[in-house]
Amino acid sequence: MTESLRLPCRRVRQRLQVEIRQRYCQQTVLKTSRQRLGGGVILGNLFLILAAFLISGCRPVSTPPVAKVGLIAPFEGPSRPLGYAVLNAVRLRLNQWNESGGTPRLELVALNDDSNPELAAKLVAQLARDPDILFVMGPPQSHTASTAIPALIEAGIPAISLAPVPDALVDQIAPFAGADSSLLAALTPFVGEATPTRNAETSPPLIWLGDPQTLAELLRTRPDLIAAAGPVAAEEVIDAWAGDAAEGLIWAGACPPSLPPEFPAEYAALAGTQPTFASALAYAALDEALASFAPNGKLSQMDLSFPTMERPPICVYVREDNSCCKTLSSP
Repeated sequence: MTESLRLPCRRVRQRLQVEIRQRYCQQTVLKTSRQRLGGGVILGNLFLILAAFLISGCRPVSTPPVAKVGLIAPFEGPSRPLGYAVLNAVRLRLNQWNESGGTPRLELVALNDDSNPELAAKLVAQLARDPDILFVMGPPQSHTASTAIPALIEAGIPAISLAPVPDALVDQIAPFAGADSSLLAALTPFVGEATPTRNAETSPPLIWLGDPQTLAELLRTRPDLIAAAGPVAAEEVIDAWAGDAAEGLIWAGACPPSLPPEFPAEYAALAGTQPTFASALAYAALDEALASFAPNGKLSQMDLSFPTMERPPICVYVREDNSCCKTLSSP
């Protein structure tokens, strides 16, 4: 029952309840006059019975079960475009699930991590308090995923990572965006030996998987340290912070081999902009989860063996001619 139908129903119940109380008071006051009232008392009792029937009939009809999908991403600050690219992709796929009659009906709980690793980890406690959360997606940044994912594992919440994660976490989650070693393997033919890291103190050359601000600063001031990067290189904010210093930067990220042909148009209709690398990955991750664990349109928490999810391959790109994503290598 929709909210627009519930409200009139609620008002009917309230009016009837008031009427019942008034009738009850009248009957109490006139208790000594029952003989004289005769049929009036009978009619009053019939009113009470009818009112009770109407109230019970006004209760909402049973609704399909509802479960929730959590999302941790940056919805404020410089990385806001990334957060909303992911949010809109997840919303689109959830809308499709619900409109097709999938069970349970899925709602989204999206929390802002401000691109802050400490905050990202703390948000897990908030999600853990909600028993209706089936699983959590994100964060889409590797430096926040490296803190949020361990917290999700500790809380026992199934997680789908939307950013590369350390290899030690791979067997405990669905690492849809790959692991440090998978990015290293894809990038080595292009940049030689380098170390995936989220810490600027690591010995160079570096494959930078950390925050975008540090990447931009290193590109401007110490470009010799950066051999390549992860998906952070695709963030819009890199253009503003690094400018021409980002030109020629090679980077790698998980690339879904196929998306529904209608995805770009449906995403644009919802978001008002074209899908990005991150939105395509987020849509594909949720689509794979639903396809793998709810092939008949029914999803159960008992089915969420996320490490068995098929992961997309890793593609290699270069930032060139004001474009983040010119493909150098793809399967």
